[in-house]
Amino acid sequence: MVATAEARQVCRAAGSLLYPSLDFGAKPNGTYPSEDFARVLTRSAFEREFTNTSARHLQLARGDDLDLEDRSPLAKSLLYNLGQMNADAIDVQFDGVRDQVLTQTRKARRFPNTPEVALDLHEWLYYGSKQTPMVSRINPDRGTDLAYVFVTLCIVSPAVRFTLASAHVARTDTPSLIEAICEVIETARQAVSITRIYCDRGLYRVELVDELVDLGVEFVMRAPKTPGIKRVLAEHDEEKFVTDYELVRKRSPTMRVPVTLVVVPHHSRDDDSLCLITNRPRTVDEAVPLAQAYRRRWGIETSYRKVGEFLPRTTSPVFAVRLFYFLFAVTLYNLWIMVCLLLSEQRRVKTRPAVSTATFRFFLGPVMYG
Repeated sequence: MVATAEARQVCRAAGSLLYPSLDFGAKPNGTYPSEDFARVLTRSAFEREFTNTSARHLQLARGDDLDLEDRSPLAKSLLYNLGQMNADAIDVQFDGVRDQVLTQTRKARRFPNTPEVALDLHEWLYYGSKQTPMVSRINPDRGTDLAYVFVTLCIVSPAVRFTLASAHVARTDTPSLIEAICEVIETARQAVSITRIYCDRGLYRVELVDELVDLGVEFVMRAPKTPGIKRVLAEHDEEKFVTDYELVRKRSPTMRVPVTLVVVPHHSRDDDSLCLITNRPRTVDEAVPLAQAYRRRWGIETSYRKVGEFLPRTTSPVFAVRLFYFLFAVTLYNLWIMVCLLLSEQRRVKTRPAVSTATFRFFLGPVMYG
């Protein structure tokens, strides 16, 4: 059983890793200190509110005189300060927090040094102008085809779905994706030894697969039913098989990338197949275990929903604001994972997190915004 007092203590210790490291660019003689900005952003994240709502709540609670028909001056100051920040500086401060979290979990022997990871795209939908800087075109989703897109690399293990690295993608063209993917893999490799990368079929691009081969790490990627894949399926009567395959780019510059194609029956749809490609030789006996291992990456979708539970609401088109909010949400999520790892031995039900996100917010939130 996880004791309330211990959970509260660990949650607050997690907060001590984050808040002293936050830099909002507040000037020493500014109207509002960084502590006010941290309180507003924390409430916005935990309550899924707009910054103006959270700032007004804080100011009314402490008796500030406000014009209720105007935007909160505290919210305007926070957004102005964030908007003036450099993207690299924002990345650096959140990288520092992530490194502290890794250090703490390693001290407690709760972190895997050789994990399997999932590589994915996180799309934060945007409903403004397509001319907005740093916004990418995506497949239509919920009334828009625009989004701020981030590449994320997460540990697959259900108990440790920690986000090891993330990078913004200004455009979703292949060269931009390759650059961002190389960045997150290199960042993650500084902390862990990656044993295998699972990739969604949205990353099925010849040049990208070739780059993964060059990086020298094992990958498993879902393959869409392209004409080439369909032709191979038609040539085999077996429901389960492994064969050599070649990804081909016909446009100049042409490219051929040899891989192993693994085909197994779909686990829930009759007369359908799950097709995977990998850069490692495989046998037929390994086909089903590999497919089962790949399906574990689908749990990462749960991680994305959890990150969303910590994402402040905003309509701001300013990239620095969006970047700060996203990395703040990822950091809160990672801190929650750390808390669950540190309290894992006290769990009564081993299949559940030691502390729910709601409990984490309950214990950590009052420290910052009352």
